[in-house]
Amino acid sequence: MNEELTKEITNEVVIREEAALAFTDSREKLLAVLEDDHLNMEALSDLEIFELFWATELFPIYSQKSPHTKRAYKQDLDYILRFFVTKTQGVKQLTILNLHEYLKEVHDQYAPRTVKRRNAMLRRFLRFLHVNDYHVRDLSVQVKDQMKPEPLRREIDFDEMEAIALAFRHTVKQKKNRELLQLRNETIGYLLLTTGMRASELLSLQFSHVHETPTMNYIELKGKRDRWRRIPLSKKSLHLIQRLNTLMRIEDFKNPHICFNIRSKDKSISYEALRLIAQSVPLQQNSKAHSPHWFRRSFITKLLTEGIPLYQVMKVSGHESIQTTNKYLQDLKNETIIIPFN
Repeated sequence: MNEELTKEITNEVVIREEAALAFTDSREKLLAVLEDDHLNMEALSDLEIFELFWATELFPIYSQKSPHTKRAYKQDLDYILRFFVTKTQGVKQLTILNLHEYLKEVHDQYAPRTVKRRNAMLRRFLRFLHVNDYHVRDLSVQVKDQMKPEPLRREIDFDEMEAIALAFRHTVKQKKNRELLQLRNETIGYLLLTTGMRASELLSLQFSHVHETPTMNYIELKGKRDRWRRIPLSKKSLHLIQRLNTLMRIEDFKNPHICFNIRSKDKSISYEALRLIAQSVPLQQNSKAHSPHWFRRSFITKLLTEGIPLYQVMKVSGHESIQTTNKYLQDLKNETIIIPFN
């Protein structure tokens, strides 16, 4: 990972979630805006406006949203806040040109599903500002989903996929803890390649979730909606995990997470760090950049092309409904063009 990407992760602006989830006596400015019949946000900073939106619109005290939804909302709102702080003159001075720049940036960087979700969050935030008289104009009508087609599923070339996974270790540029970080990244690459885990599941994966038995090696963890599932583990992936655990003990570095954060002894790396690592790998292979989710989609497609029963693929991938898995199968059946890697 180059110096610029590292700086972006280190300096990213995030919403102070603890302050946003509860109004305490120390948050006098936020309490004051709730005294009238409508929210009077004129005295608030941009960050405080985002916190107010989080606590009153997205997650009021009666909210029953899942941890997965909470993480997704926070990622989207963090992204919007970071864009406003770095690319605009502030929330109050937003222009239509600012919004078009945002739409282009999101469109160029993310997959269609993420684009749609982040645009929906921005529309919701702008509507919140207009309804509460902070913006005279309703700028949310300017935020339209771009017509970006879903990419066709590729015929999976696992030789190239493995080369990409191996190349994860070469994203490490720093000299300190270099061998440890290289092994961590290589392990991440193989887990993305061979398990089909969601990015959130991979980031929460701990060494204690890995099991080795005479008949099967597997990962057992809580997936989406806190549902436990068992994921088969390849011999190579298990070998890398064991090597990583051993090297961590040798270097006396304690962290329960396989995707450990080198700056913290109890946390994993962030999704943004994982995304930047994954997207920087194919560039070294003269190939297209891919998100962490692309590996999951490729894994599921590979199982289906090999004739694995739909129900079994659903269980391994952790889909809640077989209809979700069937969509992958229908996409494969409907394709008449196979796009090779280039």
